[in-house]
Amino acid sequence: MSKQEAVYPKRLIEVDLPIARISTHARREKSIRHGHISTLHIWWARRPLAACRAVICAALWPDPADPHCPDAFRDTARRLMESWAAEQGKFQGAESFPRFLQIQQKPKLLEDNRTLRQALLDFIADFANWDNSTVPAYLETSRALTQSAHEALGGAPGTRPLVVDPFAGGGSIPLEGLRTGADSFASDLNPISVLLNKVVLEYIPKYGRRLADEVRKWGVWIQREAEKELAEFYPKDADGATPIAYLWARTIRCEGPGCGAEVPLIRSLLLARKGARSVILDLLSDKHAKKIGFRVSEGVATGTPGTIRKGSSTCPVCGYTTPNKRVRAQLAERRGGAADATLIAVVTSKLSELGRSYRIATESDISAATRAHEELKRREQEHGGTISLVPDEGIPHERPSPNARGLSAVTRMGVSTFGDLFTRRQSLTLSTFARLIGEVRQQFAGNATDEFGQAVQTILAFGLDRLVDRSSTLCRWDPTPTASGIINTFSRQALPIMWDFAEGTPFENKSGG
Repeated sequence: MSKQEAVYPKRLIEVDLPIARISTHARREKSIRHGHISTLHIWWARRPLAACRAVICAALWPDPADPHCPDAFRDTARRLMESWAAEQGKFQGAESFPRFLQIQQKPKLLEDNRTLRQALLDFIADFANWDNSTVPAYLETSRALTQSAHEALGGAPGTRPLVVDPFAGGGSIPLEGLRTGADSFASDLNPISVLLNKVVLEYIPKYGRRLADEVRKWGVWIQREAEKELAEFYPKDADGATPIAYLWARTIRCEGPGCGAEVPLIRSLLLARKGARSVILDLLSDKHAKKIGFRVSEGVATGTPGTIRKGSSTCPVCGYTTPNKRVRAQLAERRGGAADATLIAVVTSKLSELGRSYRIATESDISAATRAHEELKRREQEHGGTISLVPDEGIPHERPSPNARGLSAVTRMGVSTFGDLFTRRQSLTLSTFARLIGEVRQQFAGNATDEFGQAVQTILAFGLDRLVDRSSTLCRWDPTPTASGIINTFSRQALPIMWDFAEGTPFENKSGG
């Protein structure tokens, strides 16, 4: 063992860690929806902030019971833990209050280095609580301990320890490094990760409240301008009700002998669960005309299978089951069948009424979607940008590309470009929002606030990404009454085909807005 290794003091993480308490806070963090960086943008392998915060503190702070621990750190830790013991009862989630109360009554207990170690571990466990992550007293104490450890272990005065994460992903580790008083260096191969970390580690710390206020201001402006442009494509009902979701179904032609009916591919006829009775979609078969109609009714939700099961479709008119292979082949000929899907039902909401209402789609609803299609074609013809108005990049296929994992479900159905994943009205809406975000950027161009404008635009673009996640033909309707309504595209790490899908109204908070 070298001389340098002989004097190396163990860090707290090498000795002990209150794993059970930290895990409790990490599990609870999954339900946090306000103020958490996970709501900024989707990232699959996001690490819990609670665990990262605890691990970084324990990795930066030496074990005071180690014989090689610098006395300077022990003295600082004793002083801070004595002060902490006096304040502990004031904070939410202070699980270690009884232990610190004992220290408060007998400060000399901290003269024992093992007791001091336990006090630091208790502090780490309490600091892992989401409720305490922004409490100034916790932040100031952790940063003072980090700085003391850094300088006591040979760090140059005025510098801070450096937390390095070469594959930072969603940014949990570098963010918690900043929170606990270290400098952070983050990188990644994925451009989404790089952008996330730039926002979390650079833009937000640099601009703070000013950035939040500008994002809110321009977000309101974008919504107002978009609503003026797009209102005619999302018309309100004659009775004042507001459509909050449009329920569509891809279709095939029944291949039964002498049939040829157009069959909507519907997984379930259940629209909403309301206790013992539920809202159900009834299929009305006209065997003479070989057509299928729809009706909304209330009934008991005891088995409401639709027209498709395990990829095979059964015709309500003649009873013939078109096999999975032929269903795929028909959809592949129409690039997934989203462009000519059938609008079946509409979910509406009224300010004067509680809950949602369900009705069959009318000619007015279909006409609005058709007008949106025509408007998008006009804009595509006039578009002069360097990239297409609607994404036309090809989706990698499973065999030729190693980057196609999770995409085969849609590519097998003939979906060849990312633009095929959206209805024409969704493409019109999303391209409108994208253009308006670009116009916001122009408000800051060419002056000293140009970088600030880039920060505003980036976060607004994240907002658009969240809208896109709930505005594709891979979204589905959730019939449970307490749900938001539309299940997002990336409910799992893949692009699963949706036979019937839900299209939200982008200006409503109730579902998919």
